[in-house]
Amino acid sequence: MKLGYLLEDYQKTGIKIPLNIALAKQTSSVLIAGKSGSGKSLSARWYIGNLLITGESTVYIADYKGGEEYGTFEGSVSYASGKDAVTMILDFYNFFVYVRENKVKLKKHFTLFVEEWFGLLTYAETQSKKLKTELQAKIGELLAVSRGLNMGVFICVQRADAHLFDSGSREQFQCVLSFGRCSAEQFRMLGFSGELEENPTSGYKPGQALALIDGQESVQEIIVPRISNPDVLDREIRNRLDRQPGLAALISGTAEGWNRGQTVRTE
Repeated sequence: MKLGYLLEDYQKTGIKIPLNIALAKQTSSVLIAGKSGSGKSLSARWYIGNLLITGESTVYIADYKGGEEYGTFEGSVSYASGKDAVTMILDFYNFFVYVRENKVKLKKHFTLFVEEWFGLLTYAETQSKKLKTELQAKIGELLAVSRGLNMGVFICVQRADAHLFDSGSREQFQCVLSFGRCSAEQFRMLGFSGELEENPTSGYKPGQALALIDGQESVQEIIVPRISNPDVLDREIRNRLDRQPGLAALISGTAEGWNRGQTVRTE
């Protein structure tokens, strides 16, 4: 998956040198942080489009906020907003449990994409502390185990505070992206201070970010290019989402294929 282009080369020469990650059993879980106006949400849709259009992963989107930027996806079985985002996470977790317990070998990668994790947890806490704890525990388990099963989690937050995650699970992301200006506290919190002597983000414009990737020697500064026709991108994403089975159908189809002794590849 393409995270963006190396910022310095892009700014100085206009040359687009991509920074890529490979999802399948390598860099499956990604944390995307950034305040309002940082370009985080538009970049997130660019990533979703990347995954779907290239066929690198099947994507299920849990978007508690249900903002207008995701409005094109409403009604798709692969997208859930508001309180239905909780059900999407629980259904994805159930699919993960089925794959793990039955030792299913997935030939295709599957991604749970969670937009506005803080808002979702805040809502869950108003329902019951048990629900909030359950969601954090399930996401923590997915982060810890899903990579080896050809699955992964992308989580979007404004601030990646430790209280949003089950104990130790924040450290399970193989890639951390921080869009826009990164406060000194968040700079340290996300692990950039161990790699960079100074915080370079004070002048970052929307779509510019720091990227910390497991296995790479240093933090990279990147830019996600401006999307001139976001409506076209959204329609293409919706078209791809509509071709996917719902998670309940996915579990049923996986069980059927596995019972016939097949190695499962779900389109």
